[in-house]
Amino acid sequence: MAQEEAGQFADRHILSRFDGDLGYFRGLVLEMGKRVQVQVVLASEALSTCDVAKARKVIHNHRAIRDLDIDALTANARLYAIHQPVARDLRFVLTLSRAVYDLERIGDEAVRVADIAEGLYEYQPTSRDCILFEDVRRLAGPSVQLLQRSLESVAEEDVNLAVQVALDGKDIEEMFKGSIRRLATYLMEDPRNIRWVIDATLGIKAMERIGDHACSIARNLIYSVTGKDVRHVNVASLG
Repeated sequence: MAQEEAGQFADRHILSRFDGDLGYFRGLVLEMGKRVQVQVVLASEALSTCDVAKARKVIHNHRAIRDLDIDALTANARLYAIHQPVARDLRFVLTLSRAVYDLERIGDEAVRVADIAEGLYEYQPTSRDCILFEDVRRLAGPSVQLLQRSLESVAEEDVNLAVQVALDGKDIEEMFKGSIRRLATYLMEDPRNIRWVIDATLGIKAMERIGDHACSIARNLIYSVTGKDVRHVNVASLG
């Protein structure tokens, strides 16, 4: 009897350690997500208003994102090395590790936008020129909202919310196409706008990619909870 109780205690202890390590890993992912959201907003404002100071702040703050990325990868390795998760636990650990990758890519996109904004300082664009970058901020809003909701789905393991995020990602695609058409009209009106149009196109493409990565986080959460690969099923049927 004593041996049985000791075994049960050991199992509870192991489970408690796993829950603690998993919670720590999830906390790092969510913290990384919060900081990345701030980066995206700041970068979009930097480009849409041609604000070099904000652009440089994004570039400087990227170091903290990299540090969190390293901490998250270490926590991920610890989970595999010590606990060797299986079944749904394994799928959730995979979801978190893939989220780290997506968040790292989002952070890189924010820095890319900030680099464009910083490069504008040399050319001193007028307020009229900066109007061409307004679509960058217009796309940043829904992209950041998608990211926030995808992280909420991870925090709560809410598959219904994740499904909605995956479906709403199509709206970003439509907004991107509309922005490209708008930029084309600026170019037709005055070919001298070509530099600003190219930079604005790179900026809105970055925002579209950010939305894609946010949807990727949500799709991986769907897989974690349901065990179904969303590439081979109708996402709407999973909600």
